[in-house]
Amino acid sequence: MIDKELSFSLPRPWYGEGFHTRQIGPINFLVGPNGSGKSRFARALVGQLETSRLLGTDRLNYMAPSDPLRNSVIGDHFAQGFSKSQFDHYKRAGEDGSGIDAFVLLEERMDLRIQVEATLGHLFGREISFDWDSGFLIAKARRRDTRESYRLDREECHGIKELLVLLTHLYSNDHRYLIIDEPELNLHPQYQAFFMQEVRKIAGDPSTDIGKKVFFLITHSPFILDFKSEDDVNSVISFGLDYSVPKQLFDQDSTVSTKPLFLARRLNAHHKQLFFSDNPIFVEGILDAYLIEAMQEVRGVSVAGAGSCIIDVGGCEEVNRYLKLCQRLGKKAHFLYDLDSLFSGHIRDCIKDDTSVQSFLASAGLGNDFGKYCGELEKRLTDIITEILDTPTNGQSSQLVEFLKDLGERNSWDRAKWAKARTAVMTAISIGKEAMASSTSPAFVENIEGRLKQIITTLKEKNIHLLPGGTIERYLPCYSGNPYKITESAKRKAVFEEIEEMTKPMSEEELSSRYGELYHSVCDFPSKADVDVDQVLRNYLGRYIHELQNTARNHPDWGRAEVQEHLNTLMAPFAQIFSVQKIDRGSNNEFTAVIEIERMLGQGRRSVRVGSHTNAGMGDFQIEYSRIE
Repeated sequence: MIDKELSFSLPRPWYGEGFHTRQIGPINFLVGPNGSGKSRFARALVGQLETSRLLGTDRLNYMAPSDPLRNSVIGDHFAQGFSKSQFDHYKRAGEDGSGIDAFVLLEERMDLRIQVEATLGHLFGREISFDWDSGFLIAKARRRDTRESYRLDREECHGIKELLVLLTHLYSNDHRYLIIDEPELNLHPQYQAFFMQEVRKIAGDPSTDIGKKVFFLITHSPFILDFKSEDDVNSVISFGLDYSVPKQLFDQDSTVSTKPLFLARRLNAHHKQLFFSDNPIFVEGILDAYLIEAMQEVRGVSVAGAGSCIIDVGGCEEVNRYLKLCQRLGKKAHFLYDLDSLFSGHIRDCIKDDTSVQSFLASAGLGNDFGKYCGELEKRLTDIITEILDTPTNGQSSQLVEFLKDLGERNSWDRAKWAKARTAVMTAISIGKEAMASSTSPAFVENIEGRLKQIITTLKEKNIHLLPGGTIERYLPCYSGNPYKITESAKRKAVFEEIEEMTKPMSEEELSSRYGELYHSVCDFPSKADVDVDQVLRNYLGRYIHELQNTARNHPDWGRAEVQEHLNTLMAPFAQIFSVQKIDRGSNNEFTAVIEIERMLGQGRRSVRVGSHTNAGMGDFQIEYSRIE
């Protein structure tokens, strides 16, 4: 990290709130959802850093092919090339984020041209040349294989032009700080990775080495988040849609170590989605993610539409690392845990110092020590385990006893085995409460259920969803194996059978009945209903119905074909969506008709039945999925 005092008032949309840090990284990653103000932050940052340079998202402006429509309005000022008399203007445009000054820099500085041309030649087989014609600089590219020459700014692909601009300012030593808004624009993922390799060669402290510079990269690409060490992860500056002050992951309190996260090498492109969402959802495994995605789909809601994402991380130990990371980034993340995470201690370690959890417990009259309260539940489960193992059992409980005995001698159980045993007992209670009550006592079972319910309610305050019935398989009707000894193959089979089952339409009530607490947890995850096309469609359909009524009334002798032809002429754009499939005439100019609606946003064909008395203006019609007669 680099010692750098940075403190300034933020522009709108933060309304004057301040950002402060004492340290920055050689490479700083500005991340968050669209619309969270990252670009405005970057422009404010330019004014706070001496000798800084911004490359905005419109850096390729004026480097596009000739546009006849645009030229007819404002003219083509670059048809002849770049005017020598305007070089100072191009450089000033560069100060505002444009990349147009790259051509001027490459013409004026041979050192930059050699480095950029060597790089582009190595990657794409391109050579760069500059010609002068009547005071105009013409940038050209030449293919090494064919020797074909053409205008670099007008005829080269966007990706190569992006790299030309980026590399020019990367290799230039004119600025100590380079701020790039979405460096991934127009770049293939492989070349995003290449660009980051070049950035790492130059990133460093310019106060100790004039050949180094500090980078601020505003990005939505997981390939730009090129984390090599914990310091890279600590250099993240996170933005939220609530426009709270951006949070720097680096902890300014040096007494709190960030090293236990050990995330840098674990974060693949899939995991890095968390940096671009305010409310990511974390689950333990990929099968869990498949199942939840299918459940949300059958519910008719979109996780992505809510700006969220489902991330599988490979076990409860890993989920905990992401829980800590999201806490420090200020993200309202959701976490789905199997019950064994409670008894293994992983969850308790993450929230034991959370004051809001302590306050919630105190308000419920349960003290303020979450770990102690969980420990009391464990003690009662220990008593039940002792009683179960010391009492002959039969039926469902015998399967539980067999599982407990397979763990070995009770006095030799370690923490992991005790966690498995306690989870198994809670699973047994979930499967058959009455059987467990008869094996022990109803009071014991009621006490345990009540305590677990309080713990689940407390955790839910932190968006931690704990499955009280044990593992996620417990909630899958297609799972038919041993509920205490779950194999990966049995789980996979059950998950894909459930996903197949969910291809059938299911109501909310059916989903709730089938999946129980798992379904209720999923309903709490961030999601947004699918696009409601009907809200817009009904307005246009009302106008179509009104014209159909006018046509039928004014031309009582017309059949369906004539009515349709007239409507297609009168309302040509509507003909792509609506068609009259049937019309029946009655007395006194009365009629009934069926209008078919074309497929839209994944929906099947639908229809609406209308008549001469339908009040289209008031929306007095019903859109239905029905077969046209």
